[in-house]
Amino acid sequence: MEPAFFEKESVRRAIVFGGGGARGAFEIGVWKALDELGYHADIVTGTSVGALNGALYILGDQESAEKMWKEIETNDILGFESPAEVAGFGDYGKTVSEFIMKVIKEKGLSTKPLKEMVIKYIDDEQEIRNKSIIFGLSTVNFKTMKVENFYLEDIEKGKLRDYLLASSALYPAMEKYYINGIPYIDGGYGNNIPIDMALDKQPDQLVVVDVHGPHLFKRDPRIDNCEYIWIRTNWPLGDTLLFDKQRTELNIRLGYLETMKQAHANDYMGYWYTFDPESQDTEKEAFYVALHQLLIGQRSSHLLSQIDKENYQKTLLKELSRKWGKVVDENTLMLALLEMTGRTFKVSPDKRYVISDFQDRIMERVRKLLEAEEKQPIEVFEPSYILSGKEWSKEFFEQLPLVSNRRMTVQILRWISDDLISSDHPLFNIIMRVKPYPLILALYCKFLFSKENE
Repeated sequence: MEPAFFEKESVRRAIVFGGGGARGAFEIGVWKALDELGYHADIVTGTSVGALNGALYILGDQESAEKMWKEIETNDILGFESPAEVAGFGDYGKTVSEFIMKVIKEKGLSTKPLKEMVIKYIDDEQEIRNKSIIFGLSTVNFKTMKVENFYLEDIEKGKLRDYLLASSALYPAMEKYYINGIPYIDGGYGNNIPIDMALDKQPDQLVVVDVHGPHLFKRDPRIDNCEYIWIRTNWPLGDTLLFDKQRTELNIRLGYLETMKQAHANDYMGYWYTFDPESQDTEKEAFYVALHQLLIGQRSSHLLSQIDKENYQKTLLKELSRKWGKVVDENTLMLALLEMTGRTFKVSPDKRYVISDFQDRIMERVRKLLEAEEKQPIEVFEPSYILSGKEWSKEFFEQLPLVSNRRMTVQILRWISDDLISSDHPLFNIIMRVKPYPLILALYCKFLFSKENE
């Protein structure tokens, strides 16, 4: 049997760190997991924040790098004081507006704060040069608007920090960075995940770390001739330029967990979340027994005449697959329902869960919503970190009773728990056509509560 990716010996290994600003904290979590797995790179390439993390990786002190990331605020990088708390979309919009006005007024924010951080933490260029690790970074020449790749041996001694800053100069939010009179801007504009630079050095294995950077990435067909894994998360990682300590901690955890899922599928299970697989066997048995009872009319008998129809089942499965992001089949149905219910009720993805504990968290949140007044705020759903614009938009819609999947799930759960709706009720057909997703989640929540009662 061929050894697993991380267990192979005497292979030439590479890591590629993608660009993505504040999202780069995810890469620190990946690094932590790779160290635990014994995966040590011979080749490291990166763009923008990925180049900075690549330099830190070569210096080799993961704990110090993690500590640094957990202390970073927006002001440390951009000289812009973001608010300590962004409590709503209005606060977020105000913050972004103030940021844009400062960028316009100053024609790009100064790179001085970032330079001071680079000097402080990437403090020994000679140590990086002394390591037997190939290092490369990507930037864009602003005059020619062409990508320029630089390996460490191409960079004049004493100039590494300048090239790191050039690769990270996110113009026009930041000033262009000049080296020998040539203006450079963020390498992400042309090569955000510099796989080509790693492949040029002919590795046997490649780890690609993708932090959902906002710029360009070109697929290199040579990657198919190299054994590789691609590490990314389904979860949003926040805004590129707003650094937030709580978000940073979450992103580091996500990077660690996503890497461990790829390395140890027998110990780390899940698509959106991470679970202990040992806890799934008993749960699967209970779930499929309940599903069978539902379909033969022993549970929710008022719904049987519709749910038992194959076309309705296909509708429900199709909608669940669309939300989950993968095709749902008989082997993945329980996991998809578990994860999507957790997402709807905002269970954090920051740890590896025992399935029963995860279900308990779901039920706790559902109970609070069932008990709450319609407009009463519930603290457990308040974000602990600054949301991105896209996340705020989604959260806005979750406040609308007829749009919110969360609110609709709870309302449908009330109806089916009290047998207030049957398959011949006009509202049921509307729900099946317009809101099949919260119906699925409501049925799953009903299963969780009935399992608890049994």
